[in-house]
Order: sequence, then C-alpha cells, then structure tokens
Amino acid sequence: MGNIKSIGMAEARPKLTHLVEEVYTGGDPYLIVSGSKVKAVLIGIERYNDMVERLEDLSDAAELLHAEFGREPTMSFEEHMAKSKGMKSGVPA
Repeated sequence: MGNIKSIGMAEARPKLTHLVEEVYTGGDPYLIVSGSKVKAVLIGIERYNDMVERLEDLSDAAELLHAEFGREPTMSFEEHMAKSKGMKSGVPA
C-alpha cells in the first residue's frame, strides 16, 4: 500500500469526481478531514474488495485456529477400539 493522502472536506467537495476517479484507477487513498478529525476514507473499490477479502480470510483462519486449540483431544478409531477392549478385559490399555 502506498501513501495515504489527506484532504479537507471543503477542499475535497468540488474535486470529488476527480478524487473518486483517482482512487478508482489505483491511486492512493485519501483521509477526508473536517476540523481536526478524520471523518472518512476515500478508497478505490478494488482495494476495498481486497481488504474485505483479506479480513474474511483472516477471520476464517482465526476461527479454525480457535476450533483446533479449543476442542478436546481426539483419538483414532483404532485407538478407541483398543482402549475399549482393554477396559472390558479389566486391563487398561
């Protein structure tokens, strides 16, 4: 990601068509500032879609990790059968 530019709301208003075209064609995003506060970000749709896709991928990965670390220990069917046979015979496997 390149630089993020900032522009005041009053300055951006008459240039909005140009700014939208600039970010749409791959230009750097703009922080839209009013007073001394950042109020919005103007970003091209492709970059936005890429960011959303990455966030969804990271969320999915986090859910998988959480499920992997949060579940109870498992054993294969063969291990289960051997343990069950051992318990039936009175000798723990």
